[in-house]
Amino acid sequence: KVFLAIAAVAALAACSKSDVEYAQTGEISFVPVAKNMTKSMMTGTAFQASESFNVGAWYNQTDDNTAVADWNTDTDKYYFEEATFVNREGNSWGGATPYYWPKVGSLLFAGYYPVEAADKASYEFDGETNQMVFTGYEQSEVAETGYTEDLMYFNMTENSHNSGPVAVVFKHALSWVTVNLARTSDNPADDEGNVPQYPEIKVNSVTFTNVNPEGTGTVVGTDGDITWTLTGTPDNTVVTPAEGVVLEAAPQTQTEPLFIPQVFTDDMELQVNYTISSSATESFSETYTVALKGMSGTEGEKAVTVNSWEDAKHYIYNITIGIEEILVEPTVADWTPVTVPVPIP
Repeated sequence: KVFLAIAAVAALAACSKSDVEYAQTGEISFVPVAKNMTKSMMTGTAFQASESFNVGAWYNQTDDNTAVADWNTDTDKYYFEEATFVNREGNSWGGATPYYWPKVGSLLFAGYYPVEAADKASYEFDGETNQMVFTGYEQSEVAETGYTEDLMYFNMTENSHNSGPVAVVFKHALSWVTVNLARTSDNPADDEGNVPQYPEIKVNSVTFTNVNPEGTGTVVGTDGDITWTLTGTPDNTVVTPAEGVVLEAAPQTQTEPLFIPQVFTDDMELQVNYTISSSATESFSETYTVALKGMSGTEGEKAVTVNSWEDAKHYIYNITIGIEEILVEPTVADWTPVTVPVPIP
């Protein structure tokens, strides 16, 4: 009893805006799943137990649907604004500092992952307008981490809750891009089974040009997807390591960035700079450039024209460079007789 009383006092102190009593035996918890998980942080649809997320709770109404006035006339109706929830050794997540259900009224929730997203954007959740906003979100530098951290959110819950655990579904807010590199075939072995090193094909860089790295994402409603407005300055994004990649016949996956969803402009390109070496001293370099806008692709079994990166979609660019041995087919022209008379007087 003493422990429960202390926990209740601690929870009350964590929400200084509220003078509502907490139920001492009903901790608020969540059961999250992830929709269309990417490999950036997780795979499958299970939310990893090692990960945490932030939640906002909006004080909604009493059990008989009577509106509840603000706790104080000069404050919003937040029960808590950005509370971090961690795994509870099972399939539910509770507050890092426990939060408890109010004895009167019910709650609406919204949230995002990862908690570090707050370092890259200004986040706001408003239960009255039923929207959340990520203002000025900046994608991570690809070269530093090898990937860009995922940004996920769950919409404000459709129904109010006064007990739990609360089931929520996370959605992806960004576009996932994968670049696979390969050559058409490996070098053939000689009669003794030795595979020559040359010819060698090395991709020095794969670059997406004029990509906008910053935007403001807005989510409205209980099932709406995120809408992005670009706010940054376009720049080039290189998705290959500084030392380049020596190609093999088997595709090699490179750094997999997560971009701000955006419609392609005419100056956005995919550039592939590569070098073909026929020996240790002979090589040739070239840059292949193609416009991102209007490229043909497939979505499932349907042919599509890719004119944008959309949220929660995974775009896979398979880049294959062909090489063919240089062959010479000789013929011999018959002798042309040249008569040279040598008279001797």
